[in-house]
Amino acid sequence: MGIAEMTTRTRDLVFAAIALALAIVIAVTAFGYPFGSSYFPRTLAVFMGVMAAFFGVRILLNPAGDTSAAATINLAAVLTAFGSVAAYVLALKLVGFEGPTFLFLLLLMLWLGAVGWLKALILSAVFTAFLNVIFFGLLSVPRPDGLLF
Repeated sequence: MGIAEMTTRTRDLVFAAIALALAIVIAVTAFGYPFGSSYFPRTLAVFMGVMAAFFGVRILLNPAGDTSAAATINLAAVLTAFGSVAAYVLALKLVGFEGPTFLFLLLLMLWLGAVGWLKALILSAVFTAFLNVIFFGLLSVPRPDGLLF
């Protein structure tokens, strides 16, 4: 069964399984760090795991679920989304937090066409500063160490 032949029910079950597996990987990683610096990822992993399990069980318990063909997947959009997140994570490791976060938010807003250039620049700067204050100021999360800076 190819992606084009997959039913909506099968697609939902695959999504639930992938989300649950990802939640387990995040949990195993997060629970290996001290509590103070891993509170958010731990909470995220537990919430994501519970939601994925509930979703999967709901799909399994509904045998008369949607058996129509699933919508086709825009592979370019999927690869762009995952590729941009991977590039952001790599940039965090290389140059630290502020630059990659600002650039990621700016390009994301422009790619989605949500706002114009000036508004995207302003919002990117404001959100980067806001995230900086929240995580590094209020929550005392250790700053990611960049290779270059």
